[in-house]
Amino acid sequence: MTGPMMATSGRKLSMSKQNELNSLVDALIKHSFLKTTNLNEQFKQYQDMHAVLERIRKVESELKLKINNGKARQSNIETFCRWAKENGCQFDGVQISEFSGFEMGLEATKDFREGDLFVTVPKKLIFSVTEDSKIPDIMKDIPVMMVQNLSNLMLALLLIVERFQPNSEWKPYLDVLPDRYSTVLYFSPAEMAELKGTSAFGSALSQCKNIARQYGFIKKFIQNKTALLKNNFTYDLYCWAASTVMTRQNIIPVNLKGDGEDVGEANDAGLGPSPVLIPFWDMANHTNGQITTGYNEQQQRVESLALKDFQKGDQIFIYYGNRTNADFLVHNGFIFPDNNNNNVSIQLSLNSTEELFAQRKQLLEKLNLPVVGEFTVCRGPNCISADLLAFARVFNMTKEQLAHWIDQEDATIRNLLDPKCVLEPSHREKVWKFLSIRLQLLIRMSSTTLEQDETLLASQGQKGAQKLGHIKTMLVQYRVVEKRILTEAIDYCKQQEVDGKGV
Repeated sequence: MTGPMMATSGRKLSMSKQNELNSLVDALIKHSFLKTTNLNEQFKQYQDMHAVLERIRKVESELKLKINNGKARQSNIETFCRWAKENGCQFDGVQISEFSGFEMGLEATKDFREGDLFVTVPKKLIFSVTEDSKIPDIMKDIPVMMVQNLSNLMLALLLIVERFQPNSEWKPYLDVLPDRYSTVLYFSPAEMAELKGTSAFGSALSQCKNIARQYGFIKKFIQNKTALLKNNFTYDLYCWAASTVMTRQNIIPVNLKGDGEDVGEANDAGLGPSPVLIPFWDMANHTNGQITTGYNEQQQRVESLALKDFQKGDQIFIYYGNRTNADFLVHNGFIFPDNNNNNVSIQLSLNSTEELFAQRKQLLEKLNLPVVGEFTVCRGPNCISADLLAFARVFNMTKEQLAHWIDQEDATIRNLLDPKCVLEPSHREKVWKFLSIRLQLLIRMSSTTLEQDETLLASQGQKGAQKLGHIKTMLVQYRVVEKRILTEAIDYCKQQEVDGKGV
């Protein structure tokens, strides 16, 4: 693996090639706005866009962007660490090392107790979009309502601009970043098809469409704005920048506007106004735990505490937040099999042509539940979420049962969210049978069984076994985790149908 491309312009395309590229970009944008009504149509749209993108990549390959740092990423670590320390980053007792299954991570070179401070990063080393950032003035021409995650897009553009600055102050950081990721943007159509039948399939397709659309708009509107990007902005480059932001942006609020301004409270959803990248700290890998990183306003720095005891030689992990494996797969390019926050999304909807649709809709509204939506199947003993259970109860009510519950006080109606809510035996049985069948159908949507996937993983490394490669191994692991959750939930539903426990 080489370091990321830095400065130097590539070749200019001939007029005919530039016209071809412009036509392909127009076709890409057109494809991205075609309406789809189901996952099969969405996948077909993805395949069509991928085919256009491959033609775009072929044309753009003629630009032959030069790389002025041909060193392996690992050989840039020493320079990066020296740069970080010179700029005020503190990480005594910590070094960047390679770990099997992780590529790079943070290693303890001394013992740390839970709660010990192990790294600080000053405000000046936080990579962010500010008023004086060198981003070209192109955004006013791009229809903002057509671009999702505008703050992510701006941060990705800033990364690209810095890559083409010959004397960028961020060069040591850029040199230590990966030049390729395992996010869904790098999947082939065959690899994407491995997700069919999983709850991550739709979001993975949407993510690829959104990034391709962003590329198309930027490429289309950048032509007359700046020579810096006009002849250097490519889809491959944007995939790298977008993936860097997707995988490395942090979730703590950092005050980048000035001293004393309110920055709000930390949350698992994001930073608030905009994402940022935090060099060195972002080398830490994820494990279960709690968020132990925050921004010290007084010291004007990010501080990260050990979430547990780490011995000398251990890898130091941090907690990325309350994310499912679907989130990790789509946005971070990895999965965490033992994820405490893992769950499976299941989409359910009422039949709008059914005779009792209006009554069911009325009762769901009293419960603040949608008539069409995604519900959660979790790990562990309480695998059926309250919302899913309540939806199933309403879905399976008779006309008389609906009338009875609609007439109740709101506080009583809320009992339908309680697993211990007492229902008529026949109704209770219908609910659990409905859930059991629905979950079984979800498993059957996959082209493989749990046993086949487990066998495929177990065979890796054995003589004569099919070699999966990194991305396919990750996808099979994801399917295994999801099917195990669904299998356990099916067993739970069948048991509830038999003995009525918890209802």
